[in-house]
Formats: sequence, C-alpha cells, structure tokens
Amino acid sequence: MIRLSVDTSFEHLGLCLTRNGDPLANYYSLCKRRNSKIIFEVIDDLLKNADLKLAEVDAYVINCGPGSYTGVRIGMAIVKTFAQVNNKPIVPVTSLELLAGQISVLQNDFHVLLNCTRREIFHGIFRIVEGQPVAKTPIQLTTLEKYIDSNENVPVVLYRVSPERRKPEPLFEKLVHLPLDYPVADALLLDRLGAKKMLSSAFDPDVPVNPLYLKREVEKLKVPYS
Repeated sequence: MIRLSVDTSFEHLGLCLTRNGDPLANYYSLCKRRNSKIIFEVIDDLLKNADLKLAEVDAYVINCGPGSYTGVRIGMAIVKTFAQVNNKPIVPVTSLELLAGQISVLQNDFHVLLNCTRREIFHGIFRIVEGQPVAKTPIQLTTLEKYIDSNENVPVVLYRVSPERRKPEPLFEKLVHLPLDYPVADALLLDRLGAKKMLSSAFDPDVPVNPLYLKREVEKLKVPYS
C-alpha cells in the first residue's frame, strides 16, 4: 500500500510517501506559512523522485488539527480533492495524537498540550497501547493558568506554536517535560499513526473527515476515546 501523509497544521510543512510502511520520500520544512505556495510543487517532486503517479496513492493520512486555521484548511482541501478524484480513503490524525505519538513506551497516562494563543491551550490525556497513542479524554480547551493549577508537576508533551512571535509566557517554564522518543513530530510519524489507525476495527473509510481549526469546534468536540 502506498500512502501520502500531509501535515500543514503548524508553521511547518510535512509530507511523506511510504510503500507498505517503508519511506519512499519524506519532507519537513519550517516554511513560515508558505505552505500554499510550495505544497503542490513539493508533492510533485516527491512523486517524481519515487517514480509514482498520484493515481497510484492508495490512501491519505492528514493532520486534521487543531492548529493554524489557514494551515489546516490548506492541507484538508488538498487531501480531500486528491482522495475524491481518485476514490481513495482519508485517515485523520489529530494534532494531539501526533504529538502523543512522540512517546513510544510509557506505562502511565500522560498529558499532551498545544498552545492556541499565548495563554490558552488544547490538552488531552493519552496512553500508549501496543505502541499507539490512545486518547483517554476528548480534546479540551483551557487557560494555561487553570491547567497548571490542576496539574502541577504532571509531565507533559508540549508543542508551542510560533513562540518567537508571541510575548514571553513564564508559565510555560513551570511545566515538566517528558523525554521524547521521536524529537520531531514529522509526516513519517504521522504516516505510522495513520497506518495503525487503518488496521483498527474502529476505522471506517466512509465516515466524512472534517478539520478542527476553530476554538469553538474543539469546545464542542466529542472525540471518541476509550
């Protein structure tokens, strides 16, 4: 099976082509919101380097958010178009699932945090089950202050979106960070998570895939969890 994995949810562009789990091409670049200008060219280059045509891709894996509004929208629109034209399935992976995938072996539940503003965060609790991150709670939105008050000294996986463009936030320094087995949550990791999802009995290729790019959508989100 050939998969194309696409991640445009943050300030980087991540793309990966695999055949039966083996990487054919992997691209990761901090493109600073230039995703829409270069993504088609990069996809074309990856396909050419792998000697493939788009019609030969069997499935798509997409980071469906939450994340950058523009970024999530770009990636989702491209993947949906490709999948619809070629009648291929889409496997959605949330941003927090991807970040949780940076942990491969851990017996206890752990928290994953993603900032959406300077002092607001998305967060969820995960557990590693047979090497796959499994959500134990829905994605939640709260302030950093409230989270720290309720979860002092709890080790976390944290991703900060564009910290260099925001005012310094000392509260982030109070968080205790888990050591990561995968330092970069790239499209190759996204592909691995998507591949395992496809094998799950819960995966239904006919269920519509929708983006999570607005705070109000996460606030009302009911993500399936075990």
